[in-house]
Amino acid sequence: MAGITVTNDFEGANPHDPTRLERTDEAAFAIRPWSEDGDGNYKFSLLVGVANRSGGPVEADFAIDWADEEYMTCRDYVLLGRRDQWRYFPADVHGPVARAKVVVPPGRWQLALHPTYGLERLKQWQRQAEMSGPIKVRSLGPTGSGRQILAFDIGEPSAAAARTLAVLGRIHPYETAGSFAAEGALRWLLRSAMGDRLRGWRASVVLIANVDGVATGTCKLTAPGGPDMSHNARTTDDAGVAALLGWVEELRPAVMCDFHGWMYHYQDGFDYTDAGPDDALRLQLCRSADLDRAWKGHRLTDPTNSDSLWAIAKERHGTESLIFSFGWYGRTVRHVRRIGAGVVSTVLRCR
Repeated sequence: MAGITVTNDFEGANPHDPTRLERTDEAAFAIRPWSEDGDGNYKFSLLVGVANRSGGPVEADFAIDWADEEYMTCRDYVLLGRRDQWRYFPADVHGPVARAKVVVPPGRWQLALHPTYGLERLKQWQRQAEMSGPIKVRSLGPTGSGRQILAFDIGEPSAAAARTLAVLGRIHPYETAGSFAAEGALRWLLRSAMGDRLRGWRASVVLIANVDGVATGTCKLTAPGGPDMSHNARTTDDAGVAALLGWVEELRPAVMCDFHGWMYHYQDGFDYTDAGPDDALRLQLCRSADLDRAWKGHRLTDPTNSDSLWAIAKERHGTESLIFSFGWYGRTVRHVRRIGAGVVSTVLRCR
């Protein structure tokens, strides 16, 4: 045997059913990712463990059957890595199957479509906040599965609502760029607070909104049959959605940055609620070398007919919402963190 094994018996794996992993040769595997609702527009969750127990690198063949042909131009690669270090491998696409030859060094790795951001990173931030310093952590409440949605607060608790910023990340589980961008924003806010540059501002950051979905490896929903937290804010009694609504009610934010990921290689998304200020913001962001892709998006103009969190925030508190979607293709973890930091620093500078 070549010493390569593939596993999915851990939190956040996709697929999590062992029958969806198959060894087809000595160093060849077939993987069938899983979607909780079959929506190809969100079927981009892939996460398995890969271990090489031999003494040197091994080239392994992975055939990934996505059972969806519509978006295969966005699934023409895989990543191998761990933590913040990932290597891209191109994949040949034939129908719904992407086949990649991946050089696996000795050791334990992860094979994914995007760099991974699991609940263990959230726990690390929680430990850091509980030790001391300008960051305070609090639970917004438990989900239906009993997991806690955490918010990290920084700045002046008594700041006026007009100088309150909400940062929301990872409302859809597969969109790990949302967590990394939110973490980049939190790191920038921490540096600014330590340098006394957040005077008069209050910020609250949710790094992972959909903790249940991240834990169970879903693509979009909190669980099979659960809500889409981004688009079912009015029409569900889900405990996690209620926790996010309570967060918005307590903060009454002037601005909310909602960070998503998406599948496109050469576009980033930007939807916004306020034409004048947000057009000016986009002009500022386009000057950043980190945001070098075309924008796709539109103004959100009718909150009364939307079931989204931004709509409720706009109706109740006049919140200016900025909804960003960032693709991973060709980007690194450090790059996406810089993007999140750049967005938040520009937002505060423009106010």
